[in-house]
Amino acid sequence: MTEKETLSGYEAYLRGLTDMESESIKSALRRNPLYVDFSDQQHDAEPWKEKSKYVPFLFQIWNETKETLLPVFQTRKSRCDQNDMLKGIACLIAAFHWTAGERVPSLDWSVLKTRHFPAEPINWAERIAFILTKPTQFHSFIQLDELMTEMKKQFHKYEAMNKK
Repeated sequence: MTEKETLSGYEAYLRGLTDMESESIKSALRRNPLYVDFSDQQHDAEPWKEKSKYVPFLFQIWNETKETLLPVFQTRKSRCDQNDMLKGIACLIAAFHWTAGERVPSLDWSVLKTRHFPAEPINWAERIAFILTKPTQFHSFIQLDELMTEMKKQFHKYEAMNKK
């Protein structure tokens, strides 16, 4: 599968998760980090307008996901659940957009890989492309964790430099 096919398949999966209306916004974001972005309904929260509150929550979601993935690799299994890794990538992409003050319109890789964001890790597109070629492997997990760590630093630097 190509990067574009992997992400478009995951976007279709996320858009199909429609049974979350009764959940709190944070519970819904835990299941689908792009729930509000992809929803046709009005929500009380617009995470891209409250980035100081919601971007750190994306990092928390990744840390929770990471904790479920670590035991898989510690038992010498060489592969993890692809959807967990794609959820991490969705959190990273949401962090890019929300930091820029915009919603995530789609996971169209041909558009995403050419974008520049006000806060982003170095070579992020090439590194995500690497992850998407083999999303279930340990090296991809390590690379995604490094990207999230770097994005967290970039986000806090951006926030500090743009305080009003």
